Amino acid sequence: MYYNIKALILNCEISSEADKIITAYTDKWGKINAIVPGAKKIVAKLSAATEPVTESELIVYQNSQYSRPTVTGAKILNNNSKVKQDFNRMMLAFYVSEISSKFAPVHLQDLKKYELIKRTWHLLAEAENPLRVLTAFSLRLLKLSGYNMVEYLNRHYSNIKKEDIIYLKKMANCCGDDLDVIEEFSICDDKVMWGYVESYMKTYIPQPSVGIFLKKINYI
Repeated sequence: MYYNIKALILNCEISSEADKIITAYTDKWGKINAIVPGAKKIVAKLSAATEPVTESELIVYQNSQYSRPTVTGAKILNNNSKVKQDFNRMMLAFYVSEISSKFAPVHLQDLKKYELIKRTWHLLAEAENPLRVLTAFSLRLLKLSGYNMVEYLNRHYSNIKKEDIIYLKKMANCCGDDLDVIEEFSICDDKVMWGYVESYMKTYIPQPSVGIFLKKINYI
């Protein structure tokens, strides 16, 4: 059967000489892995629409619930060109994609996660403090995934400074646009805040490869 779904392309990898496999977070099926025939070819119509950090509308064929979906058509809804034009912001967008994939079970729909990833990619292009956006995103993703860091800090002894815990709680609850304008955040160290969150995530997932790279270039 053929299905129309909206998808946020998280990752892609080469499958054969011309094909690739994508990891996408969809509005109807949650995370999926799908084959994109011929997408490796530069001139392929499906190539651009199935690149990471892109929102696309996909036509997917699946002959049974146990078979891997095949993308037969695609239309770009948002290629997030602004974030892709800045190397550092693009790396943070890749980080969003990687941890979203690691925390998302296959075929479990969650529209809140879909909208969270989509909006975070947008905010990374616009925000004055993109690392702060990644921190706030991660705190929300952890909560939606059942690993609420704020609740953990409320229940367990922590070596995190009390004032930093306050910042983390506020970041977890404010909307993206507020991250640049709330005056309290201007005096906190964004790298330190991110370090707390990244350390907590390592309890549940291996360190993302993008994170390792960003540490090597001393960006985070």
